[in-house]
Amino acid sequence: MKNSRKILFTLMIFIMTLSPSLLFSAGQWEYVGPTKLEAVYPLESFTPEAKAPTRAVNGKEVEINIFSTNDEHGWIFDWDFGQGGPRMSRGAARPSGLARVSSLYKKLSKEYDNSMLVSGGDSIQGTITSYYYNFIENDIPNPMSVLFEKMGYEAWVIGNHEVEQGNEVTLKVANEMAAAGIDVLSANAVWEDDQMSPFYKPYMIKEIDGVRVGILGLTTPGIPMWLADSTHEDHVFLDMVKTAQYVIPIMRNVEKCDVVIGLFHAGMNEGYDVAKAEAAGVPIPNGSSLVARAIGGGPTGLDAIITAHSHQTIDDEGNSEYRDDRNNVVNGVKFVQAQNWGEKLGHLSIDVKGVNGKWVVENIDVMTHPVAGYPEDPEILDFMSEYIDGAMAYAETPVAMATDDLPSRRSYYEDTAIVDLIQETQLYFSGADISIAAAFNPNLTIPRGEITVGNIAGIYIYENFLYALEMTGQQIKDYLEYSSNFFNTLSLATVKKRSLVNEDVRGYNYDMAQGFIYEIDLTEEPGNRIKNMLNLNGTPFDLNKTYEVTLNSYRYNGGGGHLEAAGLMKGGILDANTTYQSSMPMRDLMVEYLKVKGDWGPEDTVVNWELVPDTIADIAVELQLLSAGSDR
Repeated sequence: MKNSRKILFTLMIFIMTLSPSLLFSAGQWEYVGPTKLEAVYPLESFTPEAKAPTRAVNGKEVEINIFSTNDEHGWIFDWDFGQGGPRMSRGAARPSGLARVSSLYKKLSKEYDNSMLVSGGDSIQGTITSYYYNFIENDIPNPMSVLFEKMGYEAWVIGNHEVEQGNEVTLKVANEMAAAGIDVLSANAVWEDDQMSPFYKPYMIKEIDGVRVGILGLTTPGIPMWLADSTHEDHVFLDMVKTAQYVIPIMRNVEKCDVVIGLFHAGMNEGYDVAKAEAAGVPIPNGSSLVARAIGGGPTGLDAIITAHSHQTIDDEGNSEYRDDRNNVVNGVKFVQAQNWGEKLGHLSIDVKGVNGKWVVENIDVMTHPVAGYPEDPEILDFMSEYIDGAMAYAETPVAMATDDLPSRRSYYEDTAIVDLIQETQLYFSGADISIAAAFNPNLTIPRGEITVGNIAGIYIYENFLYALEMTGQQIKDYLEYSSNFFNTLSLATVKKRSLVNEDVRGYNYDMAQGFIYEIDLTEEPGNRIKNMLNLNGTPFDLNKTYEVTLNSYRYNGGGGHLEAAGLMKGGILDANTTYQSSMPMRDLMVEYLKVKGDWGPEDTVVNWELVPDTIADIAVELQLLSAGSDR
């Protein structure tokens, strides 16, 4: 790859003298899919078009408004399949979904001139609706491509959760988007065997009232840390900064763009996951700020960047990507991110003026508009009704009975029936000795009565598969020590002053084990807090013995850095014997396990781990549940 990139930069020097057709060569691929669309993606070729500069009318002012959503995760309508009702957070409604976005966008696009709508990716995975139409009823157009066309989206960047669905699903949706006139972007997604050839469009260009606007798409290159190679066959993801340094001069000098906007499926906080990326040998996953630092703002660089992936709100008023006072401007480049699940609508308002025959960007305002207070668009609900009805019917399919209410609120802090359902499913199908899993949804309660497919989707919100591998007892302990970074170190003197939860660790990266007994000592630092390890029969847990351990595909492929910390992976290469790989995703396995069991309840909980000492843990947990972080 390094040699290819060296050649790439050498060619850039000659960009003004060579024919643009030399920049990207053709990849070969024949699309055969359920919709029988004529294939556009992967690209067979991409040729930048050498254009004459635009001619600006001196003194003329043009306002361009680019609206954006990101990380929609299939949230078409405001419905939590796990809870069987509109989305809630800590007992309060939290309005979301593209049907609400549609109502808001219809209003704003009438108020603001020259409006366009784009998506930052991670759109086709995350809900029952997504899963059902990705993998079950997949012989019709995907609901997201249909909805994007209806709402008027013009560009869509590939996110890591698009890639996770595999080439067959992603390329089907990409070609449906193409048929709808929506550009599918990712400049750093290139053919594996020819890294001069883009897999998707690197950028789109639109002329708005005489102003030529270019939108550059980039995808987080951290994908090899999280996903198996089989999910992105034939293509790889290059470094964001190097790609931008190559492509933006093409957009500015060949395509003669007056305004250049980044549409990046990557966050703004480059420090997040950087150590894991370095260990795995991949570029920094959240590279958006790095691109801004390298390229800068102004007429030769980027004017603004629309980010995604980190599920944050970034605008001129605030920046939740950080817990400090950093703003949304880096090296003259403004940033925007609109929260996830259609909770907000991002908005770049760009003022351009004709000066000496050229268009000059004079000002950019960045806003995010909440959908709260806006109804779901009845036109969208009617238009998507068949998709909604199909998903609802699938979600309501009963699979077992809950013998009592099954809450997940305390799952990070004690053994619960919800997490143990994941653990027991993993043990049942893999035949492993030990299971490791995380609590993905701490805001879920399954009421006594029928457990449905929708409830399972509420428990397991990701579409992971299941693996098992061999680990020694010491490696298991090291794994859990690393996982225990989720908790801060506490004492009787600090327990009421310091949060139990380490805000630098996401909840989905806190794993629990089943198959033996252990304690997590909150008074100790990570690395020395997994104590009193025993077998379930009370005998000592053997750190020298080799065990079969089952975990999900995200962890198996290095996600979160846990296997690296346990000494089982280096540079993204697993050094362990694999003993099991499922052919079905975890949600389906959980459905099948419950069909075998018939019912599930608190009595099925195997209490095999706890936070200690009780005098500190009890206080810390109750304070954490009362705090603003109780929905982590």
